[in-house]
Amino acid sequence: MRITYLHQYFNTPEMAGGTRSYEMARRLVARGHQVNMVTSWRVNDSRRGWFETEEAGIRVHWLPVPYSNHMSYPQRIRAFLRFAWGAARRAASLPADVVFATSTPLTIALPAVYAARRRKVPMVFEVRDLWPELPIAVGAIKHPALIALARWLERFAYRHSAQIVSLSPGMKEGVVQAGYPAERVHVIPNSADLELFTVSADKAKAFRWKFEWLQDRPLVVYAGTLGRINGVDYLARLAAAVQPLNPDIRFLVIGDGAEQEKVLTTAQQMGVYGRNFFSTTRTLQPDEP
Repeated sequence: MRITYLHQYFNTPEMAGGTRSYEMARRLVARGHQVNMVTSWRVNDSRRGWFETEEAGIRVHWLPVPYSNHMSYPQRIRAFLRFAWGAARRAASLPADVVFATSTPLTIALPAVYAARRRKVPMVFEVRDLWPELPIAVGAIKHPALIALARWLERFAYRHSAQIVSLSPGMKEGVVQAGYPAERVHVIPNSADLELFTVSADKAKAFRWKFEWLQDRPLVVYAGTLGRINGVDYLARLAAAVQPLNPDIRFLVIGDGAEQEKVLTTAQQMGVYGRNFFSTTRTLQPDEP
C-alpha cells in the first residue's frame, strides 16, 4: 500500500522531539508498505525549497519552514499556513492509496484533504491534542471570529476523514462530542520502545555519579517543551512542596520553549533552584536575579 503521511513536525531519533510518526512509519515500511512523509524543516538555515531524504526506508519530503515555541501566536499561524500551502501541492503529487495526516496543528487537514481529493483516496486523521479546546482554554485564541474559524477547521478535518485515530479515550470522547461517529474512532495510545531505554546498571550508576547533586538520589524528570500550555513551572512549585518532606528527591527539567525563563524564575522564587530543582535549559547561578 502507498501511504502519504503528513506531519508538520516529524522527527527522526537524532532530532529533538517526539518520534511517534517515525516509529509508526518505519514499521509500516517494514511490513512492505511505501511511505512518503511530508513534513517541514524547522531549522532556520540556508535551505530553500523542497528536498528529500530517506530515513529507515521512509521517503521524507522536507519543506523549509522555520518554527519555534519562542514564536508569537501570529508567527506560528503564518508558519502553519505556509506549510499547508506547500504541503498540499507536494502531497497531491505523490501516488497514494491512503492519506494519513496527524495533528497538531489542525491546519494539517487542509493539505491532507486536498491531496486525498486529488488522488481520490480516503483520508485518515490522527488527533494528538484536542484543538482548538487547548488554545481557547489558555487564552491563546480569544477573538470570537478566530474561535469560530478554529472550530470550523476542526469540523472540516473530522468531516473529511474516513477514520480517526486518537491517542487516548478522553481524546476519543472529544472527537465524538464534536459529532463524529464513535465506531470510526480508534484509540492508539503513545508508547515507548523499551530497547531505547535498556541501559546496564553499571552505566546508569556511572552516569548518576558524574553529578554531585544527583548520585543515588531519587530523580523526577520532565523532558519536553516549555510552552505556555505545558505549565512546567508547576514542577518548581512541586519541588518546593516536596523539599521539607524528602530533601533528597531531585527534579530535573530538560527542554526549551517560550516559558523557559518563567520556569527558572519560579524555581528561584521558590528557593529550590540548585537545591532540589535543576535544569539543562541554560546555566543559572542560584543567586542570579
